Amino acid sequence: MTEQQRKKRPRKSKKQIQRERQLIVVGVIAAIFLSIFGMGALWGRSRGGVKPADIAKTLQGMGQAVQVTYDYNNVMRLEDRDTFYGWSEAEKQKNFTIMYQGSMQIGSDTSGLTKDDITIEKKTVTVKVPAVKILMNEISQSSISVYDREDKKFREIHLDDFNGFCNDQKPVDEQTAFDSGKVTDAQDRLINVITLTVKAMGKFETVKVEFQNS
Repeated sequence: MTEQQRKKRPRKSKKQIQRERQLIVVGVIAAIFLSIFGMGALWGRSRGGVKPADIAKTLQGMGQAVQVTYDYNNVMRLEDRDTFYGWSEAEKQKNFTIMYQGSMQIGSDTSGLTKDDITIEKKTVTVKVPAVKILMNEISQSSISVYDREDKKFREIHLDDFNGFCNDQKPVDEQTAFDSGKVTDAQDRLINVITLTVKAMGKFETVKVEFQNS
């Protein structure tokens, strides 16, 4: 492919990127379910049926497969500011509007599950998994921009103290993720997938998922 052809390739929109991520997650989950349904009969016919170790091993990669990606935007309207994380124009402008973008991964790390985290009592299975939390939160440095009143649009700016900006803003954005239900959504998704997975492995009627704080 020539350099000219590469330049003509249209950039993907945020909705297209999110759609691709959703399709990847669906594909991973579908592959897991097909494998489980195919092995379910073997587990059922095996001596002693499904064991806690079988369930733990199956669920170890489940948390990563169903993580929620949360792309966010934040707008900050600031007044009477002489400084702003090393931005050279802060003292001159005093009042300004800042916008930036970031992305979070929300989910539970189930990779360490063992048979001790699984309890089978007749047709009821209890699964203990780590609490759902924000596993990754990154602010895009190139997305930080200020609203230009003359041009009536946002333009990119440079912050000398980008790390300080992130340290202050990440907790704010993470609290927003909790308040807006993003963490609850990730928790509900994991419960549903674990329930369907465990029921597919054997003739279980009830699956309880308990989240453990580390």
